[in-house]
Amino acid sequence: MKDLAQALAQFQAQRHSASRDSKGNYGTYTSLAAALAAAQAGTAFGLSHTQTMKPVGGDEPAHVLITTLLHTSGDQLTSEILLPSKAEGRGNYMQALGSALTYARRYAILAIYGLASEDDDGQITAQLPVSPAKREAAKAVIIVTPPQSTQDKVPSATEALVVFLDADRKDRLCAELKASPAKEAILDSFKAAFNIQAERMGPSQIQLPAHADFLEAQLASSY
Repeated sequence: MKDLAQALAQFQAQRHSASRDSKGNYGTYTSLAAALAAAQAGTAFGLSHTQTMKPVGGDEPAHVLITTLLHTSGDQLTSEILLPSKAEGRGNYMQALGSALTYARRYAILAIYGLASEDDDGQITAQLPVSPAKREAAKAVIIVTPPQSTQDKVPSATEALVVFLDADRKDRLCAELKASPAKEAILDSFKAAFNIQAERMGPSQIQLPAHADFLEAQLASSY
């Protein structure tokens, strides 16, 4: 699996986490959609995946989820997860199976790509103390209007080459966002400009130079 290993290393050099975009009984978590969005960046390196199921024998019906990581060279890596045959409080078998399948799919994707859910402490939406003067100044900030079309700024995942944001530049940008009293307004503008659906913003959504260009312009306008 030489080609797959090289492609996976390149992918992991750029991406190590998936955003926690959903809320549950025990806090935030990474949804299946967020896990798929994080994995989609792997297509730039020739990576893709499939998830299929197969029944297994026994006294009670059970299924195995098979996740296969593929490379355009033909290399592949497979993992399997046994889904529970029953779920307490779920009278409908197919409903219980669907719930277990969704849960297993997202963890299998994160595992096979080597991704983790973002640490809440690392979220750029973390609340920091803001002085009353800065809070008042933020109300007067004029936010740069988002571009009418982001098609030219955001490369398609199917393009042959995706240029990712330099790590040092990304770290500096996240630090500036944390300290900015206009952070929430800037992030709302960013989400609208790049059609980001996640409820909470994190570093994983800032991936491309176009993202950094836009956010830096917003920050400059807030000074």
